[in-house]
Amino acid sequence: MFRFVIQSLALLILCFSTGYIFKANGLNFYIGAITGGAIQFVFNYIYETIFNAAVALQNKKLENERIKEFTMQGIEVQCPCSRKIKDFVPIILNTSNKYKCKECQKLISVYITPSTALTTEPILDTDTVNPSIISDAQ
Repeated sequence: MFRFVIQSLALLILCFSTGYIFKANGLNFYIGAITGGAIQFVFNYIYETIFNAAVALQNKKLENERIKEFTMQGIEVQCPCSRKIKDFVPIILNTSNKYKCKECQKLISVYITPSTALTTEPILDTDTVNPSIISDAQ
């Protein structure tokens, strides 16, 4: 609401200013005011278009960074050399993963082996949740 009032006042000031400039130069005040209003609308349209494009570009950059971070995960691995140095290696799921050991300076490949696990749900609505049953059994 406050922004609308400020924008309306700015439009009125611009309209009256251009109307006064037109009148001071011997032209019609109302034509000057209408011209000032039209100029204000054109500049506002240009500003909004540029501002919306900049905001959309910034949102795309943030989304790309977010996607980039989601594709990169890490794992702590141990070098197969004799020193067995542990290192955190970023894992990118759609490429081959390699890193250079800090100690032996050899190029090490990281292989990811997927495994599965059965998902279960807890049983909460049975009598075994009641502690009095446990104490009665003892």
